[in-house]
Amino acid sequence: MEQRKEFGEGILYIFSNYIYNFMVTNFFFAAANVVFLFFFMTLIQSVSNSLLYYLALIPAGPAISALLYSMDKLARTGDLSPVHDFAYGYKSNLKQTLLIWASILTVLFILVIDIVYMRQSASLVNVAFSAILLVFLAIWVLVSLNALIINSRFSFRKRDLFKISVFYILKKWKTTLANVGLFMAAAVFLSVTTDFLLLFLFSLLAFFIMKQSQPMLKDIEKNFVQPQETNNYKRKAAIS
Repeated sequence: MEQRKEFGEGILYIFSNYIYNFMVTNFFFAAANVVFLFFFMTLIQSVSNSLLYYLALIPAGPAISALLYSMDKLARTGDLSPVHDFAYGYKSNLKQTLLIWASILTVLFILVIDIVYMRQSASLVNVAFSAILLVFLAIWVLVSLNALIINSRFSFRKRDLFKISVFYILKKWKTTLANVGLFMAAAVFLSVTTDFLLLFLFSLLAFFIMKQSQPMLKDIEKNFVQPQETNNYKRKAAIS
């Protein structure tokens, strides 16, 4: 006779549990970035407002790390304590995360502003330089995405983090392309709907990114990370 499943083992329960985890984590992520979201959804998106966007985005680094950490745990274990895990991911290695995010954001800000200003002139030199900067921007986005993913689980010195990020862009190029594809799909979806849906897509996008980044993270843990005595500690000491 087939045994009756205990509560918590059924498909409906698992599905509802995932939805709950996505919604709660998404709420905390949006709350942590409420200043930027307010500017993004109310101000005209122009170069004149870029400094406001830059300043509003500075606190977003720890929130991104917390979101990726939470979704990484959900992808690995299928279980999450959304309030506790988001708070833990936010405060873990806070100073280092802010320094990494500030570096990423500053380079992005400079590149985007330069590209916008160069494209205001139709001269051949400006067009050529803007094309070169676009290539650098695309590369920096890839490096930054990998760095944020890696930093959500491990603790490396900033210099080493970016080196490892570049290394795994090449080694795990399929994962890199898949993550870019997810971002492009989300951008296309939002372009034909409304920016308001951003409030509901953060955790879902982060989950799929972390889900397909598991082989990369396992490889990093195997080759670049010292074993830890506890499995509950988020960040693992990197080999110098």
